[in-house]
Amino acid sequence: MKRICVLFTALILCGHIEAAERVVCVNPPKGGAPQGAVLASTLQKGIDLAGKYRQKGDQVTLLIGEGTYRLTKTLEMTAAQLGAQGNQLVVRPMDGASVTFLGGMDVPLTLLEKAPASEIRVRDEIRDKIYKIDLRKAGVKQIGDLRNVGAGRPSLPAWTEVFIDNEPRRICRWPNDTMELMGKVIDKGSIPRYGDFANKGGTFEYCGNRPSTWKSKPEWLSGYFAWGYADDMLKVAKMDTVAKTFTFAEAGMYGLISGEDYNRWFVMNMLEELDTPGEYYLDVPNQTVWVYLDKIPESIKVSLLAEPMLSIEGVENVEVRGISFECTRGAGIYMERTERTVVRGCRFRNIGTQAVLVGKGNAPFDYYGQQVGKEWPQVSGMLGSMPLVMWQHPSLDRQAGHNNGVVDCVIYNVGGGGINMGGNRLTLEPGGNYVQNCSISHYNRIEKSSRPAIYICGVGNRISNCEIFDAPSTAIQFNGNDHLIEYCNIHNVCSEIDDLGAIYNGRDKTELGNKLMYNYVHHLSAKHRVAGFYHDDGACNMTVIGNILYKAGLHPVLVGGGSDHYYENNIFIDCPYGLYIDDRMTHWGDNDDTNNTFKSRFAEVNASQPPYSTKYPFILDYINNDYHNPVRNNFTRNLFYNVTTLVRAGERPYERAYYNMTNSWITWSGHGYPAPGFVDEANENWNLKPDAEVFKQIPGFKAIPFDKIGFTMPANTWKD
Repeated sequence: MKRICVLFTALILCGHIEAAERVVCVNPPKGGAPQGAVLASTLQKGIDLAGKYRQKGDQVTLLIGEGTYRLTKTLEMTAAQLGAQGNQLVVRPMDGASVTFLGGMDVPLTLLEKAPASEIRVRDEIRDKIYKIDLRKAGVKQIGDLRNVGAGRPSLPAWTEVFIDNEPRRICRWPNDTMELMGKVIDKGSIPRYGDFANKGGTFEYCGNRPSTWKSKPEWLSGYFAWGYADDMLKVAKMDTVAKTFTFAEAGMYGLISGEDYNRWFVMNMLEELDTPGEYYLDVPNQTVWVYLDKIPESIKVSLLAEPMLSIEGVENVEVRGISFECTRGAGIYMERTERTVVRGCRFRNIGTQAVLVGKGNAPFDYYGQQVGKEWPQVSGMLGSMPLVMWQHPSLDRQAGHNNGVVDCVIYNVGGGGINMGGNRLTLEPGGNYVQNCSISHYNRIEKSSRPAIYICGVGNRISNCEIFDAPSTAIQFNGNDHLIEYCNIHNVCSEIDDLGAIYNGRDKTELGNKLMYNYVHHLSAKHRVAGFYHDDGACNMTVIGNILYKAGLHPVLVGGGSDHYYENNIFIDCPYGLYIDDRMTHWGDNDDTNNTFKSRFAEVNASQPPYSTKYPFILDYINNDYHNPVRNNFTRNLFYNVTTLVRAGERPYERAYYNMTNSWITWSGHGYPAPGFVDEANENWNLKPDAEVFKQIPGFKAIPFDKIGFTMPANTWKD
């Protein structure tokens, strides 16, 4: 895909003050502050001073001089400081300066100590490469402890992580690069998902002999202990080396199930498995980090700050530009109740949770599980249990504000998701929030389930020209109405999971009017049940036009019992199946739990009345008639090339009645079949030649603007 080079200095470093009436400088080089600029001694004082000028009606630029700024608490921009309304405030580096906000610290290399001979858990053959770092000697009073992460768990600050030469290092584990299959389940344990809150841990057998050689009991196992879309990290109560079993100290969301290829596990943070260069072990009680170093690095950093690095609340017309946010346990930037506030040209790397969080979260559940009927207050500064609260109350207004954007940003090596953006559904008022031209990769290092690269909810938000890649789970997940996802390049995601998709929504027939336009989804594994576009459990009314799905999982499109989907002018290439569609809500989903979920969601947005009933008149059919049966799913003018089977058979043979396929063309390479007419199929250039055969075979088929898809900034925008 063609990348359009954009001069970085033109993006974030202007050669003049942009018509600013006031200039505030923090840490300028000697003699380097613009004439008339006012100096501030710290970042927070600079923000406060800029706010005083803005409240007088001035337009203000806050310039930050070259350097790395260690943050031990959140930088705050509030209405009290800046005024709720006012002219624009731009916060950016001085011309040519490299500015980094650091949520941790550089560890003095003088603190490296060789592992003592008395520590029997360290392997003798690598003992001279194992170092311990007592962070108390560096003034650290508390490091972040390990915690449960997984499906249904709250999103909280990460444990303290280690970054060597600015690369995130892995907490020690076994197996190092794979996961072990679970053996026979002896006891499923209690299952919170189905209302059993006894918190009884289950027991399963392990295979092989490696665990039996350990000198100590592991504290944590992580993996997919039931379903392939729900990972978990559980404390171990007991390991029996005779019976070869693990017994957990707590329940997993779905209990324990084995027998599928994705039912796998690994042990983590076990000192005797510290056996790979760069791995580390956390000894939280002693505030000590142990690390395997095959050579002494240039730098070792540890993340410490649990709160957001920058919080922007209740203001408008703020732009944060060209700053690198790094090495923190919490979020990079948090925003709520903001208007026309933009994060532009920033880098987020080595972040513990989310890079950018727009809108409130919810207080973390005090016990793991879907606690229906309990109210969990909204909170600022963290995601918390918002994903589960949204499951129960999908119309929740997260107070994200309007017309806020994340633009031209590079996000990678993130512990949770990339960008999480809220909204309000009750009035169907568009939020106008957007993520535009961002690169997001290598996310889900710690939190996987329901932590996509981009999550949006509410109404009328947009994701465009983003490249999302290299992650174990979902790229984009959304709730709400009238969202537009366009011109995105998504690849090599969903590498671990089963029964999910690169772009995913589901189980709410009131989330209508959404569009997928001109996206390129490719190179997804077909090993498990992965889809390019996954409309789960009754999701309805998606308009899908002009997308290219190449090697996009087992089935590029999955329609799970929903209605009124419209697919036109899409290209499917090299997939086992073209699409899968079923009527799951008439059998698998016809139970009290699912039916009550649908009914409560109709009631929550008052779907039988305006504005829902007037904007989406077909919603009355879902309410008044049998909403279990999928109807009016139309596929027209689509190209299927080297697709083995057009439609994957569902659970019942008559499910083919639930879609209508017209004016489409199926062809294969070789064997006398005509080729579609791509410009350069061998190099995956899916532009169509002017005289392409597909235009003859499908009258009205339009060329897809392939060169306009994806991230359009150079890969080396950010350099260390």
